[in-house]
Amino acid sequence: MKVTLLTSHQSIADMESFAALAALTCHANTGKDYIPHEVLGRIIKAGHESILEHIALSFNVESISRACLQELARHRHLSLSVESTRHTLKQYLRKGSIPIGFPDDMERSLQSMIGGYIKAISEYLMLHPDTPNDQVKYAIPEVVGTNLVLTSNVRELRHIIKLRTAPAALEEFRDLARKLYEAV
Repeated sequence: MKVTLLTSHQSIADMESFAALAALTCHANTGKDYIPHEVLGRIIKAGHESILEHIALSFNVESISRACLQELARHRHLSLSVESTRHTLKQYLRKGSIPIGFPDDMERSLQSMIGGYIKAISEYLMLHPDTPNDQVKYAIPEVVGTNLVLTSNVRELRHIIKLRTAPAALEEFRDLARKLYEAV
């Protein structure tokens, strides 16, 4: 998995200024000189994280499983633009190079079974090339990889990182959360 921050540092600095101004507006303190990160630090420390919704970051996320995507999509305050299986699945299957991301701790016998299953789908498509992608996509397992662009406000991003780095979280999601944090 690869995570790249797409939002420029200048855009982030501008959004921090906007968020600091929003925080000052709440207390009728506009018109004064301020240092954005100091204002935001005080606001976060006071627990007023809604101000962080004024800062949005976008990331390119490559090679996550559809299982991880499904859990990511449960977070409501995200915008996701995901590679379409509807338009790409047959291309991958015909090439025999469908992206698969097995978790490190998955049993080898299970990996072998899933690999055989994907090979069977690919062989089926060779014999039945007119099968619509809309039907084929129901047959793919959640280990199939995908790529996406994710946009989140910083409040939700902090929530995801806090929640999804916990030991009970899906291992791959823990990795995603760490890489989102590192990218920022």
